[in-house]
Amino acid sequence: MNHRIRLAAAGAFALVLAAVPAAAGAAAPGAAAHRVVPVPGPDSTVVTVRTGGDRAATDVPAPLAGVRLALFAAPDATQPIDADWARCTSDADGDCSFVVPDTGAGEDNNGRVLTVGQTGAPAGWYTNPVLRTGPGSGSNSVASPYRFRTPALLGGATYRSTREFMYSTDNGLPTRSGGVWQTSRDNPPLSSSCGLDVALVLDLSASVGSQLPALKAAADAFTDALTGTPSRLALFSFDQESPSTSVGVNYPQLQSVSTPAGAAAFKSRYADWTLGRGTNWDRALWAVARAPEHYDAAVVLTDGNPTRFGSLHGDGANTHFIDVENGIFSANSVKAEDTRVIALGVGKGVEGVSGLNLRAISGPTGFDGGNTATADYFQTADYGQAGQELRALALGNCTGTLNVVKQIVPPGTTGEDVAGAEPAGPGWTFGASTTTPGVTGLPASETTGADGTGTVTFTPGFGTNEQAAVTVGEAQHPGYELVTQGGRNAVCTDLDTGADVPVENTATASGPGFTVDVPRQDAVSCTVYNRAAEEEEPADVTVDKVWDVDGHRYPDGSQPDGLSAELTLTGPGVMPATPQPWGVARPGYSVGDAVTVAEDVRTEGSECTVTRSEVTGIDGATVHLPLPHTTVLTGPHRHLTVTNTVTCRPGGDHGSDHDGGYGDDGDGSGGHGYGR
Repeated sequence: MNHRIRLAAAGAFALVLAAVPAAAGAAAPGAAAHRVVPVPGPDSTVVTVRTGGDRAATDVPAPLAGVRLALFAAPDATQPIDADWARCTSDADGDCSFVVPDTGAGEDNNGRVLTVGQTGAPAGWYTNPVLRTGPGSGSNSVASPYRFRTPALLGGATYRSTREFMYSTDNGLPTRSGGVWQTSRDNPPLSSSCGLDVALVLDLSASVGSQLPALKAAADAFTDALTGTPSRLALFSFDQESPSTSVGVNYPQLQSVSTPAGAAAFKSRYADWTLGRGTNWDRALWAVARAPEHYDAAVVLTDGNPTRFGSLHGDGANTHFIDVENGIFSANSVKAEDTRVIALGVGKGVEGVSGLNLRAISGPTGFDGGNTATADYFQTADYGQAGQELRALALGNCTGTLNVVKQIVPPGTTGEDVAGAEPAGPGWTFGASTTTPGVTGLPASETTGADGTGTVTFTPGFGTNEQAAVTVGEAQHPGYELVTQGGRNAVCTDLDTGADVPVENTATASGPGFTVDVPRQDAVSCTVYNRAAEEEEPADVTVDKVWDVDGHRYPDGSQPDGLSAELTLTGPGVMPATPQPWGVARPGYSVGDAVTVAEDVRTEGSECTVTRSEVTGIDGATVHLPLPHTTVLTGPHRHLTVTNTVTCRPGGDHGSDHDGGYGDDGDGSGGHGYGR
């Protein structure tokens, strides 16, 4: 499964005073040249802006080539100045430089103040022309245009975004910037498979307050929705740092939640978490980006805008451009790993124009009530609604699927006890087929991988059917045995409703199986348990045939014409009854197995009647047991004798003194035999 979702939030410091070597986020080779920042003449002015993409290090964004900027005559101007010198495109060093003419004393542009704005982004990136600023509480929000005014232009001067304008250390300035122009990476699409690897990043800022149990309940809903699918979760927290100062540890390793036990273990990691203070999207996202694991998605569950970035930078009370800029750089680094960032804002702290900031770290598509699978960011009223959206997100790709979870029961358990069962490792194969007309995609075979979920997924094509009857057979591993639950070969659940789904046991030559109805609009998950069998002693079964015809005994093959019987034996394993030659041993059993012996007797054209069929000998002991008969193998060799007593029409000619007959005394020593 390449199969996976992450929750993230953070902010980071991005002051750059010198050129940064090209790294992640820089243009591909040949896409943009390295150019030296121009040197102004006495009648010109250089305005140079540093542009950034992915975070290259803890406090440094890498340069981004291909960013298109322009100079505007006024902050509210809708069109840039109509001159070539008023446009620039960033180079491989992330420098976008304007050379403004006529800035010498007495010239037209001398002393003029212009505004820098963005007019485009390189392929694979999008712009954020407006960001939300204001108190971290979400009150008095301002949609602030992401534009910056230059100093009054003087001939011979160079004005840098990282020093003379744009950059600021004044926390009283809502548009305080780190001086590196932000642009957001396009959000990778969510994996289309049922089952995800997700980094769940939880906001533990003080503003969560009394809603902390509801936050945990929303995370529980997400975890539970993934149970029964080939999914794994990682866990991150943040307040003004990540992990949160109230927690102290993140869990970047992916934990399987395919089973209830795995889900419970994951939920226990955050069950006793407490709140910290401050909100740092940068550090949360950067923690995800630095994790050694690959995630299908990172889900950011937050109740407020960032008020911190980097290592405790920012005032912790208000949101500035710089707090969001650094969150964007870290989010870009997450997306660079082909991980989708899903921002889920909860409550009043992130309502309204705060969606601008959620958009900046995820993608431009907001949730509209029906686009769960493609929405980049959500704004929900409370954690209950957030839990519903997370559940819908978890199951969105599982509609119409059948997931089979293989669990291995520890040795030492008996019967149907499955306590301590864990997901199977790689190499367990299941085959699925259907008898429902019009269903496509089956038969199919899937094998468990090394992801720790022990799960395979089948996705039938339903055509016009509302459900499909799917039969699953397991390729049983040597040395393992099926552990039923209530006599069922599998336990199945409708993941959408939580209801049990009936199953019908089946058996194949390769092992036990089951049939289950899979609805077109729901997802079904079935769990199959195996236990390593104790060392078993091999055994075989041999059955001899004796015909007693009018008091004369014959071995099979020597009986009078018209008399015949076909032997059947069940097993080994779950094999149904199949034919077996008389007097030939059938191997493959184990001591302790139960074997059913039966026969089909025919008397065509003999004018004889079978009056009794029974087992007359077991391992040398005389018995009289009716057929069919089930015998338990108590040793390595089981030898049975089946005798048919036959009466023929009086006066019938059966011959005399035939070599193959047994004596009248029945001891096989010869005597008055009948010929055939």
